[in-house]
Amino acid sequence: MGKKPESVDIQSIYQSAVTLHQQGEISRAVTLYLQVLHHFPDVAAIHYNLGLARFELEQFAGAIEAYNRAAELNPVDSDIFYNLGLACKMARQYDQAEKAYLRALELADNERDILYNLGCCYQDAGAIEQACLVYERLLELAPDHVSGVNNLAYLQHLRKNFAQAKKLYARVLELDPHRRSAQHMLAALSGKVEQGPPREYIRELFDQYSENFEENLVKDLEYNTYCILRQAIDALPGKKSRYDHGLDIGCGTGLAGEAFHSICARLSGIDLSANMIGQSAEKNLYDELHCAEVIEFLGRTNHEYDLLIAADVVPYLGNLEPLFAAAAQSAAENAHFCLSSEKTEKPGWNIRPTGRYAHNPEYIAHTAAKNGWVVLERFRANIRREHDAWIRGTIFVLEKRTRYK
Repeated sequence: MGKKPESVDIQSIYQSAVTLHQQGEISRAVTLYLQVLHHFPDVAAIHYNLGLARFELEQFAGAIEAYNRAAELNPVDSDIFYNLGLACKMARQYDQAEKAYLRALELADNERDILYNLGCCYQDAGAIEQACLVYERLLELAPDHVSGVNNLAYLQHLRKNFAQAKKLYARVLELDPHRRSAQHMLAALSGKVEQGPPREYIRELFDQYSENFEENLVKDLEYNTYCILRQAIDALPGKKSRYDHGLDIGCGTGLAGEAFHSICARLSGIDLSANMIGQSAEKNLYDELHCAEVIEFLGRTNHEYDLLIAADVVPYLGNLEPLFAAAAQSAAENAHFCLSSEKTEKPGWNIRPTGRYAHNPEYIAHTAAKNGWVVLERFRANIRREHDAWIRGTIFVLEKRTRYK
């Protein structure tokens, strides 16, 4: 006669699962949790631990299932609902995340972490007004919650409540004087001239933005600059049918890569955001991907590129002299460089309240020429929508000519 289930040492198996979980052997822990649940399916703590493990494995659907079962078995544990909210948010099930967080708040009595994550949930879902209200409630309880202050500053900035945003960014810097993103945005709202944004700001911005980047940029902002750049290259007189090696500068999630892949024998991408690089890698468009700062990369690479693409990169730079000089250093003779910019009628360039930079077309043409680039094409274009209005910009196609006959 075989052993009865009751005679199996389930307690030992469960303890092994917990130990493996703590040691980072997550997949093995999941296997053992499931084995234990086969014998004891109605223990909330086991479902909860299974949810934690699956969340760590980024198996969010499985985590949600486990947390929901734990909540059925123990409907008064705020931690279960809090973690359910986290899993639903990661799965972009924002309505379910909201319900879980609100239930957690009922049980935990204004727990600060719950409020913060509820605010983040509303923010990611685009419910800006609700997010602001939650962050304000959080800051009544915890005035020094620096991430809450920073997020509220960003949302007030987004809503064009510039005076309130400036106060909040200043408060962020009181709490964390080295937070470069707040320094940059406060400078933008104050109209202070900077040569360019700190790389920490760019990295943080796009790391956070990567998850919803394409959906927001393409659908909400009607962004198609990468298509306009491809059309500009295709319209060149005597255009090349194929480039030897293209470089997508600020490749992001690979939108420009999709547009230019078919005309490049080799295509490389570079971006400062590791999360963006991760998104673009999944598309299998690039022969090489580099997570690096563009000027430094162009200055040290051994590759020679005959096509450079910079879609929506220039608005995140101030002084363009380093870009054109570094690009010329790594470009083949007669290489093409296509780029987009946001336009200003003021001389040179200036920082906008958005934190991006606008450049006068004459400044771009002059700075490019100083570094061996000749303007082949230059025309106006709508770059993206913002607050129901188009951002006006300029498209350039340049050619490198450092040797003259």
